[in-house]
Amino acid sequence: MADRRRRTLLTVLVLVSIVLITVDYRGGDGGPVGAVRRGVGSVFVPLQEGLATVVRPVGNLFSSIGDFGDLRSENAQLARDLEEARLQMRVQADLERRLEEAEGQLGLREELGLRTVGARAIAEPPSAFERSLLVDAGADQGVLEGMAVLVADGLVGRVVDVGARTARVELATSPEAGYAVRVAATGEQGFLSGRGGQPLALQPRDPNAAIEPDAEVVTHAYTGTTIPDGLPVGRVAGAEGGASAGVPLRAVLPFVDFSRLVQVQIVLGEIEPESVPAPTQLDQATPTPDSG
Repeated sequence: MADRRRRTLLTVLVLVSIVLITVDYRGGDGGPVGAVRRGVGSVFVPLQEGLATVVRPVGNLFSSIGDFGDLRSENAQLARDLEEARLQMRVQADLERRLEEAEGQLGLREELGLRTVGARAIAEPPSAFERSLLVDAGADQGVLEGMAVLVADGLVGRVVDVGARTARVELATSPEAGYAVRVAATGEQGFLSGRGGQPLALQPRDPNAAIEPDAEVVTHAYTGTTIPDGLPVGRVAGAEGGASAGVPLRAVLPFVDFSRLVQVQIVLGEIEPESVPAPTQLDQATPTPDSG
């Protein structure tokens, strides 16, 4: 019974509220209900503004999250662009270095009057324990065993094995390698041998020869050798403190950095001097005065 009365009272209140709202709407802001509404508004508007103040940063946060995603995408693109630019710079630097090396090798070839064929290393650069280098030029390019191999800085070694399109180069640092050399400034001759990762060893022909430190050593050609004369080899570092067959040794620091060999030149021979045609019988004839 009590529940029915409460439901009836609630129904009446709802109907009265609807009537008041309708009257207030038709009457505009006037009327008692309008006054009540304005009073309620004066109470709730500050609360709404306060709620908006609290909620607004949250909305801005969600908006910033979207912006952050865009920034992250832009940063990723910038990072890719930067890495590509760095790669291009490295490629450009490598090309410039290789061009400089090629120009130096061709310059040395022209200076010494040599015919060469270019070859590229097709294996990792040699380490302190490796004594040879495999290159991509062979018999098809005119390469023969014993031919000298050089770079712009000087002597690399000699060819010891030849295939159709490849060749193996024994480095000058190999303990099995030996070359006839001379001191460029004085002409003092000697024998140069490799010692792996240590400096080259120079054994002067004259045990009493005075060889100054920092003197340049070059190859010395003799009959039967395939090594051209005058190829730069290295500089004398000083007395070695040892001797071979009673002759004191000199340490020689090679000009070539054997750990950076990429492009080399194989010496095919010397450039033949241009032949001058022999004078003909007509050229040798002495002109006679015109009798007329």
